[in-house]
Amino acid sequence: MKSPGRGPRLAARARRLEISPTVAMAAKARALKETGVRVLDFTVGEPDQPTPRHVVEAGKAALDGGRTRYASAAGLSELRAAITHRYREDFQVAFVPEEVTVAVGGKQALALLYQAILDRGSEVVVPIPAWPTFAEAARVAGGTPVFVPLAAQNGMRVTARAVARAITPKTRAVVVNSPSNPTGAVVRPEELLEIARLARKHGFWLLYDDTYAHLVFCPGGPPALQEVKEAAGGHLVIVGTVSKTYCMTGWRVGWVMGPKALAEACTALNSHSVQGPATFCQIAAAEALTGPQDVVRDMAAAYRRRRDFIHPAVAAVPGVACSEPEGGFYVFPDVSRCLSKEVPDTLALAAKLLEEKAVAVVPGEGFHAPGYLRLSFAAAFEDLREGARRIAAFLGEHAPAGRARE
Repeated sequence: MKSPGRGPRLAARARRLEISPTVAMAAKARALKETGVRVLDFTVGEPDQPTPRHVVEAGKAALDGGRTRYASAAGLSELRAAITHRYREDFQVAFVPEEVTVAVGGKQALALLYQAILDRGSEVVVPIPAWPTFAEAARVAGGTPVFVPLAAQNGMRVTARAVARAITPKTRAVVVNSPSNPTGAVVRPEELLEIARLARKHGFWLLYDDTYAHLVFCPGGPPALQEVKEAAGGHLVIVGTVSKTYCMTGWRVGWVMGPKALAEACTALNSHSVQGPATFCQIAAAEALTGPQDVVRDMAAAYRRRRDFIHPAVAAVPGVACSEPEGGFYVFPDVSRCLSKEVPDTLALAAKLLEEKAVAVVPGEGFHAPGYLRLSFAAAFEDLREGARRIAAFLGEHAPAGRARE
């Protein structure tokens, strides 16, 4: 007999989940701001620029034109065509609209994919440091994440050798996120090609998350993907979004792109859940993908300038080591030499940084990388300058004696 007074039981999957560390730190920063403190918030990975005007106008025109009814669970045909067009233009890879399912942002695209490919006990290889949702969404779908630590001396770039060591008969997918959130590392084309060959040989999905692919600072830009697709032999699946590239985080439009059977499975799942993004948002996304692309080039150049300021500023702090990010808009410094008995981990360090200097960053524990901090440089230059000053002062005050880098 049940004890009186006990509430209904939550599902095990819900009890196991933890809130995103980025969301948690952003909430703490927001609460401090509400008390009147000027907080420099470098937590959330969100462009500080507005959505381009022509994209906003396309959304408005859709509303004014009555485009407010349901869209197909696969997504609007014009948006799916726009997605495949953009990949042909920018990544030299051929897909057809029937191989695309539109989702409510990149997170739901990942959730759809995992539900379509994972059975209970299926393994997903996740190179770390990594965005936490790669692992948590796999657990929700019944899968088991298998973490592969990446070498700091190699800039934390994913390699085929590191992946190969983690493959088992249960491996259903390998995640490659390039540029990486949180490190900014960019996979080398030859490594991506070799991982594609492994996918074909062992029969797992190569899950290529290209959320930040247009924000690449190293020579050559993002890799061409047709050879990768052919090498994978039907095992390449791309998870993408307009959120970062077009400053459309709140519009919530993403996609899964892969073999037609996979797209159809994701569409069926969509039809029994959210159906898809709002119709006017899909129309705006199609405009973003097919309209002028100078805004993308300008934004990438702006982030490169910010990277060129914030990386040396952070790397110069005594006791800190930091690889130069090759893309995206994060720096991921190793501050382990600044920890102490009083401040034993970066959870405590980030909390004290917020409390003492009103600077919000995300602790590395959330990315399976204790001893690191993630700082988003999608912020105004004046905030980056002041933030770098406050962080340097804080770490100087808290670095244990004898630990400072010479």
